[in-house]
Amino acid sequence: MRNSKTLLDIELLYAVPLALLSLIFFKTVRLLLRTLVNINANFNKKQSFRWLVFSGEMLKKSLILTSLLVTGPRWNPHVIAAGAGPFDVKESLAIDIKSCLDSAQSWTIGIYSFPQAKAIQHIASHGSNFLEQWHQLKLDPGQYTLGIRYYNWSEKVELPAINVDEHQIINTQLINSGSVNDYFNKLIERDNIFYRCLNDYIFILLICQKWLPKKWVLKEYLPVGDTNNEFLYGVIYKACSLNLQINSSLLNNYDVYLTIYNRSSLPVIWYQIKSEKHTTPVVEKDGFYLVRLRPKLDLASDSFQPNWITIKLLSEVLKTSNGAKSFPSV
Repeated sequence: MRNSKTLLDIELLYAVPLALLSLIFFKTVRLLLRTLVNINANFNKKQSFRWLVFSGEMLKKSLILTSLLVTGPRWNPHVIAAGAGPFDVKESLAIDIKSCLDSAQSWTIGIYSFPQAKAIQHIASHGSNFLEQWHQLKLDPGQYTLGIRYYNWSEKVELPAINVDEHQIINTQLINSGSVNDYFNKLIERDNIFYRCLNDYIFILLICQKWLPKKWVLKEYLPVGDTNNEFLYGVIYKACSLNLQINSSLLNNYDVYLTIYNRSSLPVIWYQIKSEKHTTPVVEKDGFYLVRLRPKLDLASDSFQPNWITIKLLSEVLKTSNGAKSFPSV
């Protein structure tokens, strides 16, 4: 009987074709949902002019979970997140930065094109010295959406007001920070074969990433990844755990956040790591992991060095069936 970490050569004959089918399915569903979102945005413009907080209440709405799993499928359970838009911009967009500074120690606001969801810019708490209440951006004419992520948030959390072309279109919004992320604890209960088929190709993609273009793998794994963060990722197999060896320089300059997902890309384990040596719990099923390295406010001049962190997969002695050659892993 084989260990799940060992994919035999014969399995490659169906694993890769199935991954290609999953990729095609993912792209097709994403295109259909973007079309529906675009239609809905044209008929329900009032919804665009307020923040939509990622919460259990939001996920009760039809197709929201599916939409998230094809737009930003690598969930970030370490933040309070919200989105707004789409809205038309002719020249400029301004954000009430004071609300962000008062609400969290670290935060990011992403500006994305609509409906392509292409990242145009990420504004980060550590990236600028914000001397004025309003931070203004010059943008090309078009439609845009916003995404905000609050790390290490305060007791009182406000989402910022937004001005577009000198007109305020979104007001400051107070949210309940105490329970807003409770939905993550039950998210795995909504897993099904449909969600598995949507994101299952990622598992094979990460196994084969050493033979694939790095930029393409990154784009597929983190289509809306925060450009202010550093990312480390790979596969993890059933009955295995991750061992992380972290240099003190990394802990001094970055907050380290770990998320482990199942093959449907739903989070099953997540927390912040604060020690130089750490071993995760053993996972019950195959999946993949993502380590987010978030720069601290008092980031030193030293930039991230790959040798600051080592991640190893821990498991029992690998066994192969009938002496067959094992499928390469990362």
